[in-house]
Amino acid sequence: MRSSRWWGVPLKARIREALYIGLFDALPLLRDPMLLVVISLFSFLPVIFIFVFATQAGAAEQSLVGAIILIFSFTGLFASQSVYFNKQWFRFQDMFVASKVSPASYAMGLSLSGLVVALPSVVVALIFLVLSGSWSAVGILLLLATSTLLWIGLVFVGFAIGATTKNARRANSVPQVLSIAMGFLPPVYYPLSVLDKWPIAQAFAMAIPTTHAAQLAKYYFGLSPNIPDWQIWVGWVYLLAFAVVMGAIAARRAHWVDP
Repeated sequence: MRSSRWWGVPLKARIREALYIGLFDALPLLRDPMLLVVISLFSFLPVIFIFVFATQAGAAEQSLVGAIILIFSFTGLFASQSVYFNKQWFRFQDMFVASKVSPASYAMGLSLSGLVVALPSVVVALIFLVLSGSWSAVGILLLLATSTLLWIGLVFVGFAIGATTKNARRANSVPQVLSIAMGFLPPVYYPLSVLDKWPIAQAFAMAIPTTHAAQLAKYYFGLSPNIPDWQIWVGWVYLLAFAVVMGAIAARRAHWVDP
């Protein structure tokens, strides 16, 4: 009982820190509702094109799953902008350092602010998936689980980018390039089988974490039922390892306190 209290109290404190920081950082975003439209359009434009032009059965549902995966990816990577501006311009990070806030709580909180803004688009995508009929409660839970696991890894990536760069253009451009490279090029909106004709491209896609998250989510929704069991295990292990490795890199390379 004593040991559970020992780790339970710090965990609650870290969660509370992340929630407060997330709400604090979300205030400027909530004052500008157009950001909701921009984030939603950025993720849903491929869904609209696939819905209009694709003839393959289930293509629209797969693109909706991809949109949810991409929304979580965006909010993780774009935490780099908040980290950079809070550190270099507004000096808010100095306040958090002085108050002994954990770097992990800080990174999670900044990314939570993005999730608050992006939450309506996630709800809209889930509603369309439910209306399509290809859903289950377990499928929705596992979709959110894979998206959250991917989001945690990319939060650390965004934190490392924002904490290590001293160039505002780089803090803005690098997450955008990574978002395009990880969201639109690999098979997130479209099935992995499209790349069967190009084994090199398929192998490269399997090295990208968004591919594994999308494959798992589509499998649990019944949109890609032919995925072998070993690939499911590889996907979960890959996402877990990605989150751990990115957390270790962020802890070693990101400058929470400037020397």
